[in-house]
Amino acid sequence: MSPVQALDREVCASVFPPPPELTVSEFADREIIVTTGPLAGTHWQTSFTPYLRGVLDAFHEPGVEIAVLRASSQVGKTSAAVCVVAYHIAHDPCPIMVVEPTVDPMAKDFARNRLNPVIEASPALKERVAKARAKHGSNTTLTKIFRGGDLAIGGANSAASLAARSRRLLVLDEIDRYPPELPGEGNTISIALKRTSAYRRRRRVLMLSSPTLRGAPIDTWFRRGDQRHFHVPCPACGVLHPLTWANVRWENDDPETAHLVCPACGAAFGDAERVAILARGEWRAGQPDRRERAIVSFHLWEAYSPLSSLAEIVSGFLRARAAQKAGDRSEMHAWQNTTLGEPVEPDDGEGAEPSSLLLRREAYGVDVDVPAAACCLTMGADVQDDRLELLVIGWGPGEEAWLVDRQTLPGDTSQPEPWRMLDEVLEAEYRHASGLRLRVLATCIDSGGHRTTLVYDYCARQAARRVYAIIGREGQRPLVSSPAPRRWGRGQRAVPLYTIGVDAAKGLLVGRLRLTERGRGYVHLPHADWADEELAAQLTSERLVTRWHKGVPTTAWVKTRTRNEMLDCATYALAALRLLNPRLEAMAHRLRAAAPAPSAPSETTTPVPEASPFTVPGPATPAMAGRIGGRRFTRSRYLA
Repeated sequence: MSPVQALDREVCASVFPPPPELTVSEFADREIIVTTGPLAGTHWQTSFTPYLRGVLDAFHEPGVEIAVLRASSQVGKTSAAVCVVAYHIAHDPCPIMVVEPTVDPMAKDFARNRLNPVIEASPALKERVAKARAKHGSNTTLTKIFRGGDLAIGGANSAASLAARSRRLLVLDEIDRYPPELPGEGNTISIALKRTSAYRRRRRVLMLSSPTLRGAPIDTWFRRGDQRHFHVPCPACGVLHPLTWANVRWENDDPETAHLVCPACGAAFGDAERVAILARGEWRAGQPDRRERAIVSFHLWEAYSPLSSLAEIVSGFLRARAAQKAGDRSEMHAWQNTTLGEPVEPDDGEGAEPSSLLLRREAYGVDVDVPAAACCLTMGADVQDDRLELLVIGWGPGEEAWLVDRQTLPGDTSQPEPWRMLDEVLEAEYRHASGLRLRVLATCIDSGGHRTTLVYDYCARQAARRVYAIIGREGQRPLVSSPAPRRWGRGQRAVPLYTIGVDAAKGLLVGRLRLTERGRGYVHLPHADWADEELAAQLTSERLVTRWHKGVPTTAWVKTRTRNEMLDCATYALAALRLLNPRLEAMAHRLRAAAPAPSAPSETTTPVPEASPFTVPGPATPAMAGRIGGRRFTRSRYLA
């Protein structure tokens, strides 16, 4: 450098001094205003969540290009993403991309509810980001223009979102919720990473997610890094150790007694000490000698959060454990993912055995269709081209279940006759052990086959009887989703269509079929001609398997035989129960109170007021219970 050039640089530096060298955490403490949570309206304080300092400042370590945070809920991972983006808007400007699992609603939600409020509240950011001019497209909800760079916020489900220009900072949020691939494009994460290839060795990639399955993206990237855990000193002996679930203790299933114990000296400490020792904690790598030096990875779980309590963590575990004992493992899986921040081992080959179901058949009582403990009937209907398959289930407190009736209504389902017979089934009365008669209170009918508009017509006509049109969908979704209106026919009539998460429903049902202890969630079968080997085979006709696609594990229910209508009907009956949402304990109490005294049998059928689903007994019906006017519906003997 010549003397003249050196002088020019010195003059420029004196007139236009460079910004001070700040780490991301230092910048956040100085410039960012918190807009959500208990600290809203105050400056960001990394000291409140000191474990985030290592994550925020990871890119200041020599050679680091990719930082991975595998974390539970409530530890501030989204706030960390906002801080990193804000730093690269105001202090180290560059082209930025944030990728959420979906454009709508997740990308828009991140922009509107997390990033935009921080930009508006923080002067250092607000003065650099151009004001929104949606009509001109320079600054919208999902795009931001600022001096030295720009920000694009997109969704992993949109190829257009990822087909942007080169980016130096890439934030990949909730990557375990990304689709494995985009049609015709390839692996979603690989496509996003290509946007940073022009900034080799200077790029910064932040990956964050709560985990799902072992081997899913966040778990894979975490294992590619140095696998850091946050170690804190014991309040008694001072030995550094990570907080682990194995060191959480409580007494007599009382969450309020929850505490941690030191693995070195055994000293017990509670929430106050747990939060206090965070300030003296440090990150330690579990695999410091990894090959990929450019990747650092961090694990956090809810015990580190100052906003959580050990009592809340243990309470969540106890609820999940109770649900698991009742056959529902989904709540335990969710707790493991969102509280422990740990992936779940895939359940490969999970299913129930038909032989075990046949062994549990029992007598409900003499001339009884519904045992005493069941108080609510729902029905699932599967529509085939040449028949309707029906299954009626009785439910008691704790969703203990009794199979009550199984029927096949033969006939071309494009014609009125099978649907007229279904009307009669909805009118049918089933004999309860108390002497009362019960009717089906809610029904779900599958609309996903060849008779979609006919199902819509029928459900619209029988809406007063709580007959619901449903469509099953695979993948991670709730058992029952909010309805979407479906319009059809002349005049564009509308009927609510409910989406059933078949993976969740089948997982819950099959888990309950595997229970061996009677009580909450247990499924009972009657000693009846229709509760035969074919019924048991259909109820156990699918197994959960793990499939790998583009390096991403997914689970799916796979048929082991051709016919599975009864499993489908059972899931629909379960969905009908959830849509009805009855208070089963209260219904059971009302049923007992409404039961007639044994010494005063009634001579006629007298309806109870309309608010009650029960009727008092009348004269014996010559046909089997569940049939009106002596009609005997065909039992399911349909051959595959």
